[in-house]
Amino acid sequence: MAKYEDGVEDRGSAESDLSYKADYSNHESVINLLSDCQGADCDNRDMLREAMLFINKRDGMWEPYWITQNKESQKPRYTFDMVNPIVDQVSSEIEQSDFDVRISPAGGDATKDIANTYDGIIRNIEAMSNASTVYSQAARGMIVGGMDGWRVVQKFTDDNSFDQDLAIEKIGNFVDRVWFDPSAELQDKSDSRYAFCLHPMAVDEYEARWPNGSKESVSDDRDGEAYYDKAEVVVVGEFLYVESQERELVLMSNGQTHEVDDDYDKVMDDLAQIGVTEVRRRTRKKHYVCSRYFDAKDFLEEKKETVFCRIPIVPAYANYKIIENKTIYWGVVEKLLDPQRVMNYSVSREIEEGALAPRAKYWMTTTQAAGHEKQLQTLNTNSDPVQFYNIDPESPAPPQQQGGAQINPGLRTISEAMRAMIGQTAGMFAASMGDNPNAQSGIAIKELQDRGSNSTFKYTKSLEIAIAATGRILKDAIPMVYDTQRTVRILREDESYDMVDLHQKIIDQETGDVITLNDLNVGTYDVVCRAGPSFRNRQQETLESITALAQVDPSLMQIAGDLLLQNISTPAASQIAERKRVQMIAQGLIPQSQMTDEELQQMQAQMQQGQQAPDPNMVLAQAEQMKAQADLMKVQVEQQKVQNDTMRIQLDAQREQNDVVADQAKNQVDVFNAQTSRIKTQVEAEKAGATIDHTNTKAFGDEIDNQRKINEMMEEERLKNEMAMMSDIDLMRIANGG
Repeated sequence: MAKYEDGVEDRGSAESDLSYKADYSNHESVINLLSDCQGADCDNRDMLREAMLFINKRDGMWEPYWITQNKESQKPRYTFDMVNPIVDQVSSEIEQSDFDVRISPAGGDATKDIANTYDGIIRNIEAMSNASTVYSQAARGMIVGGMDGWRVVQKFTDDNSFDQDLAIEKIGNFVDRVWFDPSAELQDKSDSRYAFCLHPMAVDEYEARWPNGSKESVSDDRDGEAYYDKAEVVVVGEFLYVESQERELVLMSNGQTHEVDDDYDKVMDDLAQIGVTEVRRRTRKKHYVCSRYFDAKDFLEEKKETVFCRIPIVPAYANYKIIENKTIYWGVVEKLLDPQRVMNYSVSREIEEGALAPRAKYWMTTTQAAGHEKQLQTLNTNSDPVQFYNIDPESPAPPQQQGGAQINPGLRTISEAMRAMIGQTAGMFAASMGDNPNAQSGIAIKELQDRGSNSTFKYTKSLEIAIAATGRILKDAIPMVYDTQRTVRILREDESYDMVDLHQKIIDQETGDVITLNDLNVGTYDVVCRAGPSFRNRQQETLESITALAQVDPSLMQIAGDLLLQNISTPAASQIAERKRVQMIAQGLIPQSQMTDEELQQMQAQMQQGQQAPDPNMVLAQAEQMKAQADLMKVQVEQQKVQNDTMRIQLDAQREQNDVVADQAKNQVDVFNAQTSRIKTQVEAEKAGATIDHTNTKAFGDEIDNQRKINEMMEEERLKNEMAMMSDIDLMRIANGG
């Protein structure tokens, strides 16, 4: 058979459309469905009830017929219970085991982190529900009669809270109160289309809740009553059934899946604004469980939709089989009824024929006893070495002992055979029951116990199946219950815990997209349950293993010292482990992947010590100061620019002045050259006339020397001006940055 996407089995197109089914809105149809469920399983339930009474009721290990016969004949009736110790042994093995529900990613955008969150939430639900006790009680009922169970409910966390939570609750008297769809074939009944849970209620409670009700009880399919002194109740039925409807799903670009409804229409535009778009659409059926109460006459309430997509009642079956399209199951007790009853009967007969039989007596005549009556009255208790009697001529033979117990030797054979048969039938031998008659070694005892456990492991496996079904119900319902942003506790296997924020929206600093942390609506996940030794036993094994390895490799104590101390179950060891772990974190011996969130936060805080976040007012003051400095620098640059322009104008004026001075000097040099040429011409003319006026010559020579000195001074002044002008130009270049 195919299965729906959420795990509900599909038995065909007709039933998957829920068009081929009884009318769940008709009270008579629902009563007929209940009757059909009870009729299909009544023989199994009768045997289960007999097994429960056999174990729990006084004189339950005797057949009613023999109880009546013994009362009439005044025969002894004793019970030698060999079955309850076997039930206790098998139940204790299960109670000492740990059943751990594991969630693993299966597809879509499922992640290990979300799977770990599911694990922690389910452990927290189990812890708050005291599920270990619920599982243990149901396991004992399954071992005794072959079936027991519990249910998952939705309720408020407390009277003052608006947050709802899930819980696991035991269903008392499961044999009379719970009935499943007869066509369901899976052992955990997860393929049931419907189920019934009957609730016995006090009359005043019924009247307060349904004042217009008929107060007529629904049938629990019992033929008789084993107990009569009971409270008056009204048995009300709860009808749980699976409905389905078409729905359109949308896969978004961020991996989330939304159902197309009014809520999606409201957020569709908002999602588009942050870049989340539709990828594709598909049409699928949505399954949800409805609940409705009724009595023998009519419905008491309108139907209510639940958060579950499969029937939230979980049965635990032992020796579950389907033969000839019929479900059968049985527990340990059913196969032990006959040998236990035979042993009770045979041992009671032994006692009747032995301990309760008349004692052997001495037979004598009155003549023989005459005069010795007082001694004969204490014949069985006195310590007289000789008993005297009179000779009776009419009865010459001495007194003789006759009579006494005549025990049938076959009874002892039967009793021993039944004792052995009980152990063999249950698969529980001396070693399994803690008996060591032959004083074997510990290893031999352990091997014998393991062999004995082979016949009882099937009960552990049956409980695994039931708890795994519970995990699937919780996994499917958690996104419906934990659908808002809230903080929840998640438990680890070692009972430590963390607080986690669900559906927390943050902005990715790199992409700017809105990301939802711990979104339980994303991805698909698998659920498995594994049974193993209890956590305490595994702690001891871990301690012994690490200690043995440390003797071979002492360095293990440096990197595993905290784990060794954590597995020593004393308060002092736990405190030392905390100190050791702090030391190891400081030394960098523990990787960040193995640190808790609190430890990571503490490490980050230590890294940020000395680098405290600046005061916002200080940051604002620094920003204002930097802005003022920038404005001042801008003003200084403008002023420097004005100064540079002024200096440039001054340099241009100086350059023009230097040009004028140069021109004047050049004119003077030209005049001097002209005068020199004129004087030279005159001197040459005078030489030619052979007459020289020494006075004039001296005067001309002095004039020439004076003019030369003037020219040299002007040239020197011009060079100084040029040097000064070059220095100003270099200063301007430096001021302007090169």
